[in-house]
This record gives sequence, structure tokens and C-alpha cells, in this order.
Amino acid sequence: MLTGICYGLIAAFLQSSSYIFSRHFVVKHSSPVHLMIYSQVIMGIFALLLLPATAPAGLFSHHDYVVPVILCAVFYLLGQGSFFMTLKELEASRASSLLGVKLVVLALINFAIFGTAITGLQWVAVILCMVAAVMMNFSGVKMSWKAVIWLLLTCIGYSLSDIFGRKAVHFISGDWSLRSAMTSTALCYSLLGICSLPVLIFIKKTKKAFVAAIPFAICWFSAMLVLFGSFAALGVVFGNIVQASRGLMSIALGVVLAIAGFSHIEAKTNQAVFWRRFAAAVLMIAAIALYSYTKMKKKGCEATTSHRVASGRPPAIEE
Repeated sequence: MLTGICYGLIAAFLQSSSYIFSRHFVVKHSSPVHLMIYSQVIMGIFALLLLPATAPAGLFSHHDYVVPVILCAVFYLLGQGSFFMTLKELEASRASSLLGVKLVVLALINFAIFGTAITGLQWVAVILCMVAAVMMNFSGVKMSWKAVIWLLLTCIGYSLSDIFGRKAVHFISGDWSLRSAMTSTALCYSLLGICSLPVLIFIKKTKKAFVAAIPFAICWFSAMLVLFGSFAALGVVFGNIVQASRGLMSIALGVVLAIAGFSHIEAKTNQAVFWRRFAAAVLMIAAIALYSYTKMKKKGCEATTSHRVASGRPPAIEE
């Protein structure tokens, strides 16, 4: 368990670092689209190198996972592109912490589309998450409607990408294992990298911008791999709770960057603003923990009262 927690914390730190590098890119080079294309090409290379080592025997003899992988990639593009646009409007620490709103979006998607029942405690968690988002909004310059819209699109894209990504994992091997999860990731990023290559022809390429995209690509891809290691060791539910610590890490990194003079990435704030952001991030982590705990408890109760034979169809995926 300790190893899984360490993996989760490393993943959270790498994600927080990737947000800083992406904020640096969009501020310096003013092009979220270029960051998207460059980073997908770089991560596509990583994924293609990884795939032969993780792909199980006979992977390409069946194609059940193809549609989930494609949908995972499409919605990832929506989420990642929207997040880069969000970073044009907000500091990296606030944007990272506000990703906790994904809990609300994911709960509503599961409720409205998959018909998953939401318990009373889970609704409490959703409300706590919304309260935390409001607190975060008032911890600095008020968010514009543009920032709110991009943030919501980010959460929708990431949530649907998570859902179809985990479906792909189940279709690859029928269970949640580290190898099948890494294979799903490698397939998704390989597809994105290959599709991004032709787009390079149509964008204005600069070596300086391409190099600036490399730190983000390394941090993000590494974070995904380590995160799956955490999921394999702890389970998806507990792993997501540990991952939620990225909000606190981003705030701490933001303070360090502001003190160091990187004002284009993170503006200096007073103590009152810092503590409001800190409290909002803690509240979001508590909301995610409560929601995940009630989900885990509900699954435990279902497991003790039902011994149905698995049908082979993956269940609805929740945070």
C-alpha cells in the first residue's frame, strides 16, 4: 500500500509540474494549439516505444477496445485543449485546484447517462466540491465567464476520457491490471501522436516552441504511467483520492514560483488569498474522499449481497 501511495503522490507532483510548464508555454508562446500538437507528437513517440513492452499477446487479434480507445483520445483532446485555454485565463495553481470540479461533472454524467444512483452522502460530496470551487473563485482575481466555460469543458473532456479509457482497459484484459492500463495509455497516446504528425505541416513551427513543449510532455506522460501504478496497487478509488493532492501541491509550487519571481506563471498573493486557496483545495480533497468512500462502501455492500456472474461488460466508471 505504501508503494501505491508513493506512486500516487509522485503522479500528483508530476501533474502539478506539468501544469506549470503548460502555463509557461501558453503565456510565452500564446498558442495552446501548438502546445497540444507538439506535446502529442512527443508523447506519441514515448507511447510507441512503450507499446511493445506492455501489449499482451494477441492484442491485435480482437478489436473490442478500439472504439473506447478512440473515444478516450477524442475526449482527452477536448479536455486537454480546454485546459490549456483555461491556463490563458488563470494561474496554474488555481486551475489545477479547480480540476476537483471534475467530481461534480463525473457524478452528473454517471447519473444522467449511465443511470448510476447517487447516494445522499455523495450529493453532500458534490455540494462540498461546488462550495470549494466558489471559494477558489474568490481567492484572487474573479474568474471570467470565459475561464468558467473552458474549465467546464476541461472537466467534461477529462471525465469522458476517464470513462472510456477505463472501459478500454477492461476490454484489453477483463480486469484492472498495471499492464493492461499501460497498454491502454500507450494505444491512446500512440493514436494521438500519429494523428498529430500531419497537422505539423499546417502550423507555424519554431524550434524554440517545440523545445518548450518537451518538459510538459515528459511530466504529463510520466505522471500517467506512475498514476496507473498507483491504481494497480491501491485501486482506482483510493488512487484518485491520493491524486487529488495535486491541488495542494500546485498551490505550494505557485507560492515558490511567485517568490522566485516567475510572475508570468504565478502572481504574488497575500496570506489571506493563500489560505483561502489552501482551504478550498483541502475541501475539494475531502469531497473527493467522501464521494469515493461512499462509492467503495456501496460496491462492498453489493458484493456481499450478490454473486452474479460477470457479463464481460465494464460497469459505469466513477471517480
